[in-house]
Amino acid sequence: MEVTTKIAAADADSPLGKRGQAEPPKRRALISREPMHEQILPHIRRDIVEGRWRPGERLPEPLLCAEFGISRTPMRDALKILEAEGLVELVPHVGAVVTDPTQPDVAEKMEVLMALEQAAAAKVASTRSPAVLERINRLHMQMSEAAHINDAATYYRLNDEFHRAIVLGADNKTLADMHEHIMWHVHRARHRANEYESLSQGAAEHHERIVRCLMQGDPFAAAQAMNEHLHDVASSIIGHLAHKPN
Repeated sequence: MEVTTKIAAADADSPLGKRGQAEPPKRRALISREPMHEQILPHIRRDIVEGRWRPGERLPEPLLCAEFGISRTPMRDALKILEAEGLVELVPHVGAVVTDPTQPDVAEKMEVLMALEQAAAAKVASTRSPAVLERINRLHMQMSEAAHINDAATYYRLNDEFHRAIVLGADNKTLADMHEHIMWHVHRARHRANEYESLSQGAAEHHERIVRCLMQGDPFAAAQAMNEHLHDVASSIIGHLAHKPN
């Protein structure tokens, strides 16, 4: 297991060591003691999810090792985790091949995602934490602003943060961990379809209803609003997969 320590160099004109210096200079240092495979894992995962490496494509281990400046041992440790997550398959004498999820695979994951987010919405509506509700409402307002100026990239990013804020607001680590694992597959399906939920009036109304139910402290209504919203999202994603070229 490789562990790295990275420390930024001091500025060339640092006054450290000069006599009469009243205070030592401020140094910006980044120290990471995580195992190397845990450091590179999020980057490779996101490259797969966002389409840098396509389904059926073999991940070029030598290229990736050179890219990250690491040996093959941490790279292979990272690939084993990606295989457990279902994003790659380790094929003997071939290497890591990016998986190609089917329509039923994505449909199953969307069912689980819907159940998790409904439970989270009900919990948030029940507890009504002021800090959690403030963050959710703020993200919703920012999403509305992004939609108004047709800034799709910002809207999609905020949309993900909005849903994640509800899940984290439920204050249930098991639920949050399960949701994070499922979301990688949902993100991937959305990228492959080259579309997130559209910047439509319907999507805006769904989010508005979710926020309103959370603020009112109505667990049943909040769960129902989340269910209706994610049902439309699932229909869009699965519909694109059904018509993808073979």
